[in-house]
Amino acid sequence: MIRRMKQGIKTAGECVVMPLFLLLVLGVCLPWLGVSRKIAGQPARPKIIWGPTPIINISTNAAADRLYGYQSDTLVYRPYYVTDDFTYNLERWWRVKPLALLIPWAVFLWAVLRYDIFQFYFDSGFLNRTIGKRLEMPLLKLLGKKVIVSAYGADIRVERVTRALGTYNCCTDCTQRLVACICDERKAARNLAHVRRYADLTLSMGDMIEYTPGSRNDVFYWAIDLKKWPFVGVSLASSPVKVVHAPNHAQFKGTRYLVECVAQLQKEGYAVELVLIQGLRNDEAMEHYKQADIVADQFLIGWHGNFAIEAMALGKPVIAYIRKPEEYLPKGVECPIVSANPDCLKQALITLIDNPQLRYDLGVRGRRYVEQVFSLEHVGERMDRLYRQLQRGATVMEAAR
Repeated sequence: MIRRMKQGIKTAGECVVMPLFLLLVLGVCLPWLGVSRKIAGQPARPKIIWGPTPIINISTNAAADRLYGYQSDTLVYRPYYVTDDFTYNLERWWRVKPLALLIPWAVFLWAVLRYDIFQFYFDSGFLNRTIGKRLEMPLLKLLGKKVIVSAYGADIRVERVTRALGTYNCCTDCTQRLVACICDERKAARNLAHVRRYADLTLSMGDMIEYTPGSRNDVFYWAIDLKKWPFVGVSLASSPVKVVHAPNHAQFKGTRYLVECVAQLQKEGYAVELVLIQGLRNDEAMEHYKQADIVADQFLIGWHGNFAIEAMALGKPVIAYIRKPEEYLPKGVECPIVSANPDCLKQALITLIDNPQLRYDLGVRGRRYVEQVFSLEHVGERMDRLYRQLQRGATVMEAAR
């Protein structure tokens, strides 16, 4: 009972004290901010902050921004095991519970005074876990900041829409309803309405466009640093043929279907080996990816993941289920991914196992595809164009042209 009372006092304190503190500081800073901008004028390049969702793409996207002369930083509260390569990693301080209550507010105030463009995902702003989460984007808009909100998958997928996509989808084998994805349609609709009201631009791609009406869908914003992912190709004489799969979310990727297919092929006499990569840092995992003859991404979701991009950068043939290639893939660029759901996965594996030259050719074409679509240079160029349009005061629709 005492513990609950203390928790209630903490919550009440956050609800009352922190918003008042925020408004007080902003009241002091806003006039100063306005005067300083009049004196100095708008910066030649806006400053950009990405966060706090700790996925690897915010790090590479910030690197893409920097190629075009922007100060672009990343900030996370707690990183995943995959990487901790962020400009600001507050994990050490986040572990201290009293500080964890104050950090989001302090980060928001710090970022407001320092940055001009805020890059968030649909599930997360700097105040996301506080009572002020609904105030964040309205305040940023009031302060003249630009907000871009992108989708990464779990932040926008809802059950009804997902199941309507067909037999094979992200919900097919799911046992984590309301945990792994947003799932609840009403909650997602409220969140989407809030984002669309206050964000200057929303970005989506692949199967994620099914959940984000009004979004810009042709930016393909998962940047990769190709200098860190060199072309290695595949051997024409591998035996057994090594199939590499990274099931960080096995039930959503359809891992069990892959395991069953490879086991069947081995019984039928095919020289094939399945290697599962789990729990490794991104740089450690890359060393295993380099040994692959075939990379198997996912067979349920309907869109490839960042793993497929990394594999194609290395020159590996990739199998992944692409539900609507004419809608999901970039226009005017050949995507060499071998599309397969559980019904045709076995045959796709047989085709690649039996044709080493095809594996090599697909790897070469995959590298070219990533160079054209996901390289730092091309993602940075597309984002630079959006930043310039937004800074000129373009509307969301104008920025989409």
